[in-house]
Parts: sequence; C-alpha cells; structure tokens
Amino acid sequence: MEKIVRRATLLDVDNIYSLIEFYANQGVILKREKQEIEKGIDNFFVAEVDGEFAGAVTFYDYGPSLKEVRSLAVCEKYHGCRVGTMLLKNLVETLKSQGESRIFTLTYKPKFFEKNGFIVVPKEIFPEKIWKDCQNCPDKDSCGETALIYKDH
Repeated sequence: MEKIVRRATLLDVDNIYSLIEFYANQGVILKREKQEIEKGIDNFFVAEVDGEFAGAVTFYDYGPSLKEVRSLAVCEKYHGCRVGTMLLKNLVETLKSQGESRIFTLTYKPKFFEKNGFIVVPKEIFPEKIWKDCQNCPDKDSCGETALIYKDH
C-alpha cells in the first residue's frame, strides 16, 4: 500500500468538496463551499493511497505566526491506515519549516490531535478565530469543540 501526501491542485476540488460535505452533514467538521475550496486550494494537502484520493487537510492563515489546521478528513475506506496522521504531520512540518510558531485547531476529536503533538488550551487565546468564525456560529454558546495547539517536543 503506497501512501503519499502532496499539495492539492484544482483537479482535487471535487474530491475535497465531497469529502468535506460528507463529514459536514454529520456535524463533524465545518461545511466549506466549493468556491472557498477553489480559492484556498494552495493551502490544501491531499493524501493518496495507491493513486486513489484518501483524504485532505488545509490551513487558514491568520497572519504572522498563527495558522489553523482545518477540514482534516479521511475517506472512510482508509480509516485506521494512518492517513490522517500523515496529513497532519505533513502539514505541521510544512508550516514549521516556514517559521510558523503557533499552529492550532478546534476539533471534536481532541484525542487524535493529542496523539500527534497537540495540547489542549483555552479557546480564548485565539481571539482571531473567535472573531472570524465563532461569532457567527449557532453553537457558539454551547460549543463542543476543543482548542489545541501544537507543542514542539
């Protein structure tokens, strides 16, 4: 089983959109419009297993030294194959190599991120995120997401 992670291209938009839509409909990740994915395609990474699309992840740039891991999703067929871990590690390594000092996420799956070098922190330390996304969220007062930040070892 050959697994690779690579930068996404516009040819990946439909697969990324379908995967995000699948999990967004379950309430696991935020919905993304196809145009939003196209516009931000340079920030997406995709995983392939034996040449087949297996998952994707992206990041949002809040400016110098603050990036958010977003829309990490793996096709059900590849759950348990470490595809999510590969995507996350590749993204973190790429951002770190560019000098990013704070990489965070908000998630309903904190254990996965903790196993991959993230630690739980209060959401309030990310006012940029709160003002950008959380203010308009219908669940903002009862949010079940956990904030985590990548901790260098």
